[in-house]
Amino acid sequence: MEGVTGLLSLEGSNVLIEYSSIDHPERAFASILKEWRKRGVKPLIVDISDTLHIFVQNLNFAGVELAIGDIPVIKVKGTAKVGNVLGTVGVVEDFDYHLAIYSRIARTVPEDSRKHTIVLGMDKFPFQFMDEPSKLERYFETITRRYLYVKDKTSLLFLNVDVASEYLQKGLEQDSDYVIRVRNGGLAIIKYPKETRGVDNEVY
Repeated sequence: MEGVTGLLSLEGSNVLIEYSSIDHPERAFASILKEWRKRGVKPLIVDISDTLHIFVQNLNFAGVELAIGDIPVIKVKGTAKVGNVLGTVGVVEDFDYHLAIYSRIARTVPEDSRKHTIVLGMDKFPFQFMDEPSKLERYFETITRRYLYVKDKTSLLFLNVDVASEYLQKGLEQDSDYVIRVRNGGLAIIKYPKETRGVDNEVY
């Protein structure tokens, strides 16, 4: 997919990847994984409500095979076992207990997968603290950075903007260094740090 090389140059950043229901984010996802694999990167995937399974199925329907059996996965809800599932966080009603379970699983993430995280299914966010900014910020800080014990961590968060609440979308956009949009078979930058203005940021 056009723009993936540029996207993967954003090391050490929080990147929000937005898409609509008619886009094909799974193609961007596959391109990212394949390019990272070439570079020797094996990311952690946080899979919310079986989104990883849906992405892989859509790729299969398109005739695209994606080797994912060795990729570490932490599941949040859902039942489909795709990738090397380290554990499932099934409790979402109790915020602190949920984070405690997540942190216990996160400590088992292999060292070589701790610097890169992909979060799938942000639009399926099944929690009760959506209207509490401090908890929302704490949650995403926890699942993308805390307990993984690395500096300059790269996090890619996928969000279907047709399904996500406006509050969640705006909150994630505000907390992300970059906002990228899947568009016409490529990736376009929607938001980027002020210090990068003056370079070509329209489309990778």
